[in-house]
Amino acid sequence: RGELLPGDFLVVLGLFGTVAGSAITFGRLWVDFQSNAAGVRRVFFFLDLPNDDTLSGRAAVIGRTLQSVAFDGVSLVYPDGRQARREVSFEARVGQTVAIVGPTGAGKTSLAYMIPGFLQPTSGRVLLDGTDVRELDLNTLRDQATYVFQEHLLFSDTIINNLRLGRPAATDQQVEQAARASGAHEFIMALPDGYQTLLGRDGGTLSVGQKQRLSIARGLIRDTPLLILDEPTAALDPDTERALISALNKVKQEHLVFVIAHRLSTIAGADLILFMDEGRIVEQGSHAELMARTDGMYRRFVELQHGD
Repeated sequence: RGELLPGDFLVVLGLFGTVAGSAITFGRLWVDFQSNAAGVRRVFFFLDLPNDDTLSGRAAVIGRTLQSVAFDGVSLVYPDGRQARREVSFEARVGQTVAIVGPTGAGKTSLAYMIPGFLQPTSGRVLLDGTDVRELDLNTLRDQATYVFQEHLLFSDTIINNLRLGRPAATDQQVEQAARASGAHEFIMALPDGYQTLLGRDGGTLSVGQKQRLSIARGLIRDTPLLILDEPTAALDPDTERALISALNKVKQEHLVFVIAHRLSTIAGADLILFMDEGRIVEQGSHAELMARTDGMYRRFVELQHGD
């Protein structure tokens, strides 16, 4: 009859509110999904990676006399289709320090991850003394390499037990020698209980630089043919950096040392520099050789980063 009674108005208003509320809920659904999407992508990224069982092939054995690491046309495509490595080839031998250099996102860390088998190449081969790492048993492969990650992980235990984590049988002398080489011995001895000092959760009572030095010492104690250091000098003062570089120069006589770094003082003394850009090694050689290229990408990188 064209009439709207007070009761009818309340019913219509309530119906409108119900419809509007449902529409808002559906509209927020996409926003709610996106707030968790980044974390879910990372979970599925790791779920899609090949597991460690893929490294248990013919169980080939390499002794402690490892002499070389070679990349032969190595490419890597992530499960989501992103190309991370493109036809990477180089060879490095024991007695060398190899610096992996390049802008952020160039693929330095993922290249280093392939050496101990954390990532497997989509095509090409990673060779240890001519043997494809995919033919090596996982334990055999990991016994050849020590990887000191950029993220420092320490446990709620004494300093000496943290340092012996990768080599429980290490003697006190070996522990102290590694701590001195990494520049950690002095601050350890300044603590109330020295090497028996109990660390808090993730070494919360220590500075970033101190935790980094402990992580490097732990890697040196393990004493494997391959030593891979991810940004080892990032949080070190110049004096400690020089001491560490000097120690690495001694270590490399019987080891092959890979260093991911940005500091020129760390890079310049390397025997071989691999300059990466967009997943490719675009230049390789010594610091002097690469700086001699007037239009080289490494030279431009050094000049931009260090103002030389």
